[in-house]
Amino acid sequence: MRARSEQVMWREIDGQVVILDLRSSSYLRSNGTGARLWERLQTECQHDDLVDVLVSSYQVDPEVAASDVDAFLATLREGDLLER
Repeated sequence: MRARSEQVMWREIDGQVVILDLRSSSYLRSNGTGARLWERLQTECQHDDLVDVLVSSYQVDPEVAASDVDAFLATLREGDLLER
């Protein structure tokens, strides 16, 4: 999986990421955790890669990291921000 790049602009601002979907004229703002995941999603990756990013960056339990990844991915899917 990876983030959709067509008609999507994003910037990191003060540790957060702001994602603008030009196709739907909507935006998403995420905290630092989401910013780390979004950065990783700029290249092809798997769910476990994203979990590893959170575990290594924030020293959280893998189950907690997996739950956070699932929630973030669900938000991205709702906004059609992932490539199919």
